Amino acid sequence: MAENQEPEDDGGPTAPFWMVTYGDMVTLLLTFFILMFAMSSINEQKFLQAAASLQGALGVMDRNISVIGELSPAIGTAGRSTEHVDMLEALQRIAEVFQEEGLEDVASVEITGPGEVLVRLGDEVLYDAGRAELKAGAIRVLDGIANSIIGQTDQVYVEGHTDNQPISTPEFPTNWELSAARALAVVRLLEDRGIPPGQLAAVGHGEHIPIEPNDTPEGRARNRRVELKIVWSESGNE
Repeated sequence: MAENQEPEDDGGPTAPFWMVTYGDMVTLLLTFFILMFAMSSINEQKFLQAAASLQGALGVMDRNISVIGELSPAIGTAGRSTEHVDMLEALQRIAEVFQEEGLEDVASVEITGPGEVLVRLGDEVLYDAGRAELKAGAIRVLDGIANSIIGQTDQVYVEGHTDNQPISTPEFPTNWELSAARALAVVRLLEDRGIPPGQLAAVGHGEHIPIEPNDTPEGRARNRRVELKIVWSESGNE
């Protein structure tokens, strides 16, 4: 009588065939969603560094404000980090104000770091010589800046600077007093326009932080300025 023989293992699949197709589909879906996530996420620091690089590459230096606005349409379709788009759109509006007032040679706006913007205004835009009262044209410019940034910032530091020419009047014994009074005049206007006072600070540097040598009239004119250092809100304007 022949012995019972066990069937040979033919090496066939030990699981239903449909599981192979199912596993492939799940793997493809996982890969797809990882790619979508990677494409839709923006790293803030890398984004702003790229914007600053584009700014320099396209020739946007201190006195040229025109290309800031050209960055935002491309960025606007690129991701979900809306505070970045809000910031560039605000800078575009500020640049447009400068262009409308014909201030291209005495005003600038630039990105200086992640979420940080520097707006620089020559003193002739804002004040008469040796004075701290804002001109009518200065009020228009500052209104445009305030309307562009209101509700979107964490802090606005207003810093006044002078040249090294001494001043001695009953109102301003030195350049310290003059630069501080000029910064304070800007802060008061921004507060009047709705910027929360807790977000504002006024600083007077006198002649001690020049950006040009003071040995020429052109250099002294560049040093007489007010700077708005704007720190953008991380949450944006929601």
